[in-house]
Amino acid sequence: MSRRHALRLLLTALVLGAAATSPGAETAREILDRRKALEDGAQHWNDRHQHMRLTIHDRQGGERIRELEVWEKKYPNDTTKSLAVFHAPAEVKNTAFLAFTYRGKRADQWLYLPELKRVRQITASARKEKFVGTDLTYHDLDLVQEMTGWTEDDARSSLRGAETVDGVSTWAIELTPRREDILYTKIVLWLGRDDLFPRKLEFYDEGEEPRRRIFQSDVRMHGAIPWAATLKAETPPQGSWTDIVVSDVQFNQTLSDDVFTQRQLELGAP
Repeated sequence: MSRRHALRLLLTALVLGAAATSPGAETAREILDRRKALEDGAQHWNDRHQHMRLTIHDRQGGERIRELEVWEKKYPNDTTKSLAVFHAPAEVKNTAFLAFTYRGKRADQWLYLPELKRVRQITASARKEKFVGTDLTYHDLDLVQEMTGWTEDDARSSLRGAETVDGVSTWAIELTPRREDILYTKIVLWLGRDDLFPRKLEFYDEGEEPRRRIFQSDVRMHGAIPWAATLKAETPPQGSWTDIVVSDVQFNQTLSDDVFTQRQLELGAP
């Protein structure tokens, strides 16, 4: 590379960097607020029902399959209630999970174990446990739901810049949690620049390698509402990952509040 060409590249980088940090440039918080406004407005939904097929891969090449249904309903003040019921394989059939996710505090979560015929509440000490053997913990499930409504009091945000994820131009935003109940030291979020839909998430604790990585792809539209038909959750330190295929998605079916109760948790699918 000639000295002139190297100088030209350096000047271009400096100009782009200055543009990204200029007074008129959009901040990470402004982008996150725009995303929240979309989810509260044009992209809003009241309830959702979907099927999922999970394929869990371990480091040795083994695979396990999980099939389940999920029902969700949104309530005022960024509260979301969800029920998941497993249908296959036989070892997890009728296992069910109920979660109440809130703004600004950790979720209430319960797991019904049919072989014991009892409901287990997920305590603070159990939040790092894997959810039915997948690459997502109970804490991860809570954060993915709750972080939509985060403010700077929950996590300090900074804009890393424009980056490409799976061919999609995104904004990369770093979040530094400020609450003690958020067990990660850093979270990086990649939002599509056109639709502000999350394409990738990374959760860090003490190391440089992410503890968890989540991809969302094959993004489809239900009217103005985007949803991902394919997800992948990775645990890089363990070399494991879980592929998730979503199907039969239905929005705004006027789900009853009775779906999201401990009684329904024990009864299974509504």
